Amino acid sequence: MQALAEQVSHEPAVAGLPKTPLPPSRVTTQAGIRVEAYPALVADASEFKVALFDHPAKAEAAHQEGIARLAIAKLPEQAKVIKQLPGVEKCALLFAKVGSKQALIDDLLLAVFTQVVAQHPLPRSDDEFRLRLKETQPQLVGEAKALLVKVDAALQGHLAVSKVLKGKLNFALALVYSDVSAQMQRLVYPGFIRDAGEWLDEYPRYTEAALIRLEKAARERGRDLMMMQDVQALEARFDARRESERRGQVENPELVAFGWWLQELRVSLFAQQLGTHMAVSVKRLEKRWQEIVSA
Repeated sequence: MQALAEQVSHEPAVAGLPKTPLPPSRVTTQAGIRVEAYPALVADASEFKVALFDHPAKAEAAHQEGIARLAIAKLPEQAKVIKQLPGVEKCALLFAKVGSKQALIDDLLLAVFTQVVAQHPLPRSDDEFRLRLKETQPQLVGEAKALLVKVDAALQGHLAVSKVLKGKLNFALALVYSDVSAQMQRLVYPGFIRDAGEWLDEYPRYTEAALIRLEKAARERGRDLMMMQDVQALEARFDARRESERRGQVENPELVAFGWWLQELRVSLFAQQLGTHMAVSVKRLEKRWQEIVSA
């Protein structure tokens, strides 16, 4: 079924959440067939609209972002203070070769307002939203300061790996360098702060694991190649599935989680001494993949 959210551009703009709570689901008609759809508040350019999704998890993810963006729009003074925090400039410099300062700031704001305001259970009515803003507003700047420390650590690690990759290239290790470069692009890009969420805490370990791998790759080239092929085979399937399932900006949460398990697998294979967030192996991820695609 085509994602119902593709119809969002045709929906009327709303000022925010309705007085009566948005229902968890509603029955609608698509191509003459009655289907159950799941409503969510979404930001569409500078407006807000209620969109319908074909899966509750996708609706929940979209609604969470909609609530965060509505909160940013309703609290411009707090957003301004966060934009001017001292750590922003330093992080923007570290991020400069990846994206713009504005992209980093927009990402930071969305991440902060998501983590503070747009938490479950998500507001579904105007009264619930106003109460949530009142309860969480005092926490925003402090959360932003704490998050900037994590962003700085993530970007420092990314820079350290990037410096090694830009050093004198051993052509025998070109495949390894290319693979690590692709890994860094999966970790740091415009929008990575909000996307990473709690996984941002793990970035220093991911980048340290990449450095360890690069240091020993010349000594363990054959072993590295075999492990790299295992990871890349899983990543290829992950990328293809993610692309085929993507609808607008909303992604399958189970697929998103699998992407982080792939990062943990890299630590397990290339720098086992650093430990992993959960038990991972190629076999475990193969099993989990089958569960996802057969659901």
